[in-house]
Amino acid sequence: MKFPKFLIVIACFIPWIIGAGVLFWIMALRFPMTGVFIAQSDMTGQSAFIYPFLPGERTTSPGKQEDGWSGQRIINDPVYMNVRTPGPYETVDVDVEFRTLRQSLLEFGLVKDAEGKQLDLYPMYSEMLEGKDWKQVATDKGSHGYVTFNTPVSRLDDKDTRGLAIWGTTTTSPLISGNLLGEQRSYSVNLRGSHDFWVTPGESQIKFRLDVQDVNRNRSGGMLALQVYRDNQLIWQDTAGTSGNRDQGYGAVIPVNVNLKDLRPGVYRIKVTADDDVFIRRVVTKNSLWVVGPRLVAGDIVGFATTSTNSLKVWTTARHIVAETFHKEGLQDVQFGPTVGSVKRTHTSFRIDRNDSIVDPVALTAPRGDIRLVADGYFAFAPDAFFEPQPRRLTPETNGKQEGLQAVLTDYSRVEDLGDGWKKTHLSFPVTPDLDTLRFVLSAPGIASRAGSVDIRHITLTYHREPVSFKTWWSLLLAEAKRAWRRL
Repeated sequence: MKFPKFLIVIACFIPWIIGAGVLFWIMALRFPMTGVFIAQSDMTGQSAFIYPFLPGERTTSPGKQEDGWSGQRIINDPVYMNVRTPGPYETVDVDVEFRTLRQSLLEFGLVKDAEGKQLDLYPMYSEMLEGKDWKQVATDKGSHGYVTFNTPVSRLDDKDTRGLAIWGTTTTSPLISGNLLGEQRSYSVNLRGSHDFWVTPGESQIKFRLDVQDVNRNRSGGMLALQVYRDNQLIWQDTAGTSGNRDQGYGAVIPVNVNLKDLRPGVYRIKVTADDDVFIRRVVTKNSLWVVGPRLVAGDIVGFATTSTNSLKVWTTARHIVAETFHKEGLQDVQFGPTVGSVKRTHTSFRIDRNDSIVDPVALTAPRGDIRLVADGYFAFAPDAFFEPQPRRLTPETNGKQEGLQAVLTDYSRVEDLGDGWKKTHLSFPVTPDLDTLRFVLSAPGIASRAGSVDIRHITLTYHREPVSFKTWWSLLLAEAKRAWRRL
């Protein structure tokens, strides 16, 4: 039987037509004209778009876990997850199904640049704010957060930072004013490297002098940078050189001055940037209120002595600190109000928590000095110089009721309860269109010290962009083809 030629020609083109149809279908799924693309993973390592959490030493292997569920368990902090972008999209919604063990606070963020240097972490979960003692509110001025049930909503807009905490959002500093310049006072501080000083103006002025010393014997001198901010706006900056010394003694002590006038009421941050060979030995000021923090490094004797030390005594309203030393001379007991914590090993972080109900500043004493402290508050070198420049930071250890917290400024939204301990959170992020991969970071502060864990059983990524016409859709495919060519 002989078939007509036109049927033979059609038969030859059928595979090509089918192939083109399949390709069109795949492209329509990958680059939907609706502008919405959904990628999902059960965290077993089978997704083409969502990869397991890394590094491996901080997680379990993805898949079936020992206690019968499927997914991946996080046991240390932080971890990251790479995902392959399906094309040029503007935003991505992230839905995570998780449960926690001995971990009361989680944060989640997206690395914004290809070099991995720009990372912002956002609230993901707070056991405290999920509690029945707190209600989610918003004020007429646009502030968002939580207050206790006996606290008015307006507390979020109050400039008084006492009883107020902040988590993953911004706030302006309190408008502290009316302080007079007092008699010039001198404080021995012995601070090593970079620090943030917070000060309120007196008579609209800041008069601050830092006596600095370079202790590096292998250079002729170093540099120190100073910047002054008000509400994160830079208002003044300067640099200063330090004098070195190549013999067996210290370098010269150099005075560095910050003298500013005609200042508005508020809180000013003096940011001092220097390497760890530059010491701030003394602060001389007429301003009555000033603190340091939340990071404070009390220096050692840097090899010029092996027995004598500079003890540290400061005052703080912090409830939780992390202490660490890098030399055996810094091993010591730290008195933190009525609480004592021991720094027993070098290069190891030790958390010290206050469980009392004291709300006034308490003394913190490290008799050997040579210690690095990171706190959820600030430090003063005299009790009458203390003030709180910003609301307290929310941490996993924060006990709102016992610590007298009344409100928390935050954009955190409560999670969805899925039952059996599982929860679901929803987060949204802007996407840089030219990135082929995205890196998400999950932070569980202090999880290893509590032998805690975070179980992840499902993640959904929903990408969004504007819907496109058929003509624009072809332009989109061409742009993606060019990106794919560059990746080869």
